[in-house]
Amino acid sequence: MIRDGGRRGRGFWVLGPVEARGPESAIAFGGERARSLLACLLLNAGRVVSVEQLIDAVWDDQPPAGARIQVQNRVSTLRNRLREGGLGDEVILRHSPGYLLRLDDIPFDLAAFDAGVARAEELGAAGRIADASAELATALELWHGPALSGLDTAYLRTAAQNLEERHLRALETRFGWELDLGRPTEVVDDLAMLVDQHPFRERFVELLMLALTGAGRRSEAVDAYQNLRKRLAAELGLDPGVAVQRVFRTVLNGPVTASGNRRPAPAQLPADLPFAGRTQQLGELDALLSARSCVVITGTAGVGKSALAVHWARRVASRFPDGQLYVGLRGFSTRGQPLPAEEALLGFLDALEVPPEDIPATHQGRIGLYRSLLAGRRMLILLDDAHDADQVRDLLPGAPGSLAVVTSRDPLAGLVVSEGAAQLALRLLDPAEARVLLAQRIGADRLDAEPSAVSALIEECSRLPLALAVAAARAASSTSLASYVDRLRAARGTLDAFAMSDRATDVRGVFALSYRTLSPDAARLFRLLHLRIGGSISAAAASALHRSSLDELVDAHLVSRIGDDHYTTHDLLHVYAGELARETDTEADRTAAWHRLLDHYLHSAAAADRMIFPARQRIDLGPPADECGPEEFATDTGATAWFAREYPVLLEAVRLAAETGEFRRAWELAWALTTYLMRSGHWHEWAGAHRIGLTAAQRGDDLAAQARSHRDLANASIRLRSYDAARANLQAALDIYEQTGDLDAMGRTFGGMGWVEERVERYPEALALAERKLELVTRAGLTGQLPGAYNNLGWYKALVGEYEEAIDLCKRGLELYLAQDDKFGETYTRSSLGYALLHAGRHDEAITQYRTAIDLGVELGDKSAQGDGLHRLGDAHAAAGRTTAARENWRRALSVLDEIDPKEAETVRGKLAF
Repeated sequence: MIRDGGRRGRGFWVLGPVEARGPESAIAFGGERARSLLACLLLNAGRVVSVEQLIDAVWDDQPPAGARIQVQNRVSTLRNRLREGGLGDEVILRHSPGYLLRLDDIPFDLAAFDAGVARAEELGAAGRIADASAELATALELWHGPALSGLDTAYLRTAAQNLEERHLRALETRFGWELDLGRPTEVVDDLAMLVDQHPFRERFVELLMLALTGAGRRSEAVDAYQNLRKRLAAELGLDPGVAVQRVFRTVLNGPVTASGNRRPAPAQLPADLPFAGRTQQLGELDALLSARSCVVITGTAGVGKSALAVHWARRVASRFPDGQLYVGLRGFSTRGQPLPAEEALLGFLDALEVPPEDIPATHQGRIGLYRSLLAGRRMLILLDDAHDADQVRDLLPGAPGSLAVVTSRDPLAGLVVSEGAAQLALRLLDPAEARVLLAQRIGADRLDAEPSAVSALIEECSRLPLALAVAAARAASSTSLASYVDRLRAARGTLDAFAMSDRATDVRGVFALSYRTLSPDAARLFRLLHLRIGGSISAAAASALHRSSLDELVDAHLVSRIGDDHYTTHDLLHVYAGELARETDTEADRTAAWHRLLDHYLHSAAAADRMIFPARQRIDLGPPADECGPEEFATDTGATAWFAREYPVLLEAVRLAAETGEFRRAWELAWALTTYLMRSGHWHEWAGAHRIGLTAAQRGDDLAAQARSHRDLANASIRLRSYDAARANLQAALDIYEQTGDLDAMGRTFGGMGWVEERVERYPEALALAERKLELVTRAGLTGQLPGAYNNLGWYKALVGEYEEAIDLCKRGLELYLAQDDKFGETYTRSSLGYALLHAGRHDEAITQYRTAIDLGVELGDKSAQGDGLHRLGDAHAAAGRTTAARENWRRALSVLDEIDPKEAETVRGKLAF
């Protein structure tokens, strides 16, 4: 019964050696590191994997210098190999802060295994044991050896161990079902082999004992137990567990089945409700079956905690042959006060058939009796809707074998600390899961008829199961889903569309039960969080709204923690917070909080910009608002990381500041974003921010801000090859500067004008503008611009073939940049110098300059400098006759240029084609 699967076909494979196969054959994509990278992406298929995670998966905690670029190169190579092998063009996508592997219709053995296990357990819960066992056998045939075999980083070793545990649990389930079907003889040999391979895994010994007994080999079953007992005593100093001891006793006492039941067991689980998805969470619960005696399922109101608990409990009920107990604890209920633990305990003793006269008089005595009755049994206890840890602590089993599953809006940290409980935090449904839930309630045919309306309905409900259930009930009587979605959108900003007469299903009322538990400070912070910008907010930004800890809101599941320092609420809770704020807080209070939030982002961005580009000319932002608490940065790496996390929020802040009349803050925020957006290759966003900033400056009648925005918008337009727009904006800026007499800004504008002419290959015109800039800078004593003026002029001299003069000018500029410690200017000047040296025939000197420029580009996070530098370094190697080195650098350049400059990338591909 244990066998290797058949020939692997098209798809991805990790249940054994990591492999990718196209329609015809295996795809060669590199050695162990390439396979480690692919394995990490596959284990997180459909989810974004950060570059840092990939580095850990490939190199553990000792990555080489330039690991990020190596990851980019390996991903680019892997993407090409998968495309060439016939798996598709967009299997691996760039998605900040890393990459996402998208399966779509590509088979994946792990996904197929999980789906098969889930189908088998559903069949088993329905009593169709023969079908369930056959389904699970098919799933187990997908295994071709140890998962991820041959890969040996800490991340992948842990992943392999987790996969192997899932494999062994599936085997345990399958053999248990085979024994229940009366097939002991067929499984004895396989179970004996598994016991040899896993001598301390007691469940395999239990199953072997039952199989041997069922096959009429009782003495061998006794020997199997004694061998286990001796192994445990000799090597671990332990006795066999309660469950295996119990099976041993049943073996000694006469005929048994796989379950060993001798009398009807309590079966109190509620009926299963419509349920969709949650495959990952079901798998996590499966993995905890014998690892813990208590699991806490926690999450926000209406997220489906009880539905998951009941569905999973019914799925695995056969694993608990001594019965299932259930109690609704009313911890956050509209139907009365929380149920006292004393009352719940009496109910359990009654279910366990304890005569009233045998129930102890004291609560402590009843706890002792309850736990004594559970000892030696395998029972599932579902404690639904707990208010706090104290309410459930007395209802937990006292010995291994039984499992308590607790649901609560409270995280019940006390149970995690004192009882060793595992905690499973439940999130919103994903869109596919939400669609299945709707289909179960209103019919798949109706959903298929209006696909766009379905997608809109799911988003209007924030993928919250309770809201989806309410919407499904309302939509069932609507003429079309589209018309119902229109009504939801008309009510946007309130929860009126989700109001129900039944308080238990009224979304606003369900949220209110959590809100009322908050302290005054936490309640005020929750209300003001409706002002958050973007999908999440950092702890520091939240403190700008109101100085109160977010922990209380997390514990109440009114906000969710994302990573170490960010928090979010789903859209319906966001709407609820806004309703409360309008009812409770004055307009002046809300406006002051909004100003603090904008100032937090502005002054944080300015501090980060100062750290990553200290030589940049500053502007006067004025003092920050009181208590806005801007971020502080100790390193340029930390500042860049902050920008990488927060730039989408900052872009949205630009837009919202303009919309709310905060015109100065709008263009100042756009200015503060410039360096990061330019270096990181987010050029469309850079241009978009300055379009808004320019409009805001015009509406605020600020001439200096208008000119600055024109110039920044022109620089972004040049990167985007929109040269007419760049010329128009630079001329508009120059007109203002001539009007105001700002010579410094005029010099910078001449530099931008020269850049435009160079990009359209009008080199004499670019050279004339560079000479005009140098003359102005020298005459006006603008020493800060002098190194850039030398570099510009040197670059254009090189472009017109005057290489020796270009080398001299670039060296003069480089010397000044080094004296100013301006790494950004140094980077581009070294690139200019490399170009001049290359064309002067001084190849090795050019290579040295390009390598230094590339290293500086990596340090600064400047993708343009990296991509262009690698391109030109390849050119230098080619000119020196080093074809292999040239092609390697061109390939490295593509991994950067594909993301930021497709046109230059095509130029590089043309060179690689020869």
